Amino acid sequence: MEESRERVISVSLNEADWQAFIRLHPQPVLWLRERIQESLGDRNAVISAPAASVAANTTSATTR
Repeated sequence: MEESRERVISVSLNEADWQAFIRLHPQPVLWLRERIQESLGDRNAVISAPAASVAANTTSATTR
């Protein structure tokens, strides 16, 4: 039986860097997913996106 696991990548950014990043890439999850696909070299492959991550808000989870 094959075990399917999901992986999570976490990157810590200060607020200024986060704001600059989302100005350049308003949909950071999609942008990162595309860069991963490119690095894998298979541009025809589709990395499935859980609905929650596609609809992810671009605000910081640590916004106070």
